[in-house]
Amino acid sequence: MMADTPIVTVMVFDTCVTGKRGTLHFDVMTTDEATALKLAKQHLESIGETDAAVTTNECQFCHSEPVVFFSVEQQRQLKEHGGFIVQLPA
Repeated sequence: MMADTPIVTVMVFDTCVTGKRGTLHFDVMTTDEATALKLAKQHLESIGETDAAVTTNECQFCHSEPVVFFSVEQQRQLKEHGGFIVQLPA
C-alpha cells in the first residue's frame, strides 16, 4: 500500500484474554493480523497485564468496518500507530 493511499476499511480483531483481573475483552482495529497481535500485546502491557497470553486464538479477525465510522482521534491512531483499541465489557 502506498503511503498516501487512504485506508477505507479497518479489520476488527475480537480479543478476549484472561488476565490478573479476570476476562479482558477488547477489539483491535487495524489492517492486518501481525499488527493486531502487536497492538493487543502493547495494550495489555499498558494496563499492567504483561503476563496475559495473546495469540491468534485470543485475537481473531471477525469483520471489517469503514474507517469513517470512527472518530478523528481513532483515525489518527490508525494512521500513526497502525491501529487502535476499543474497550468492550467483559
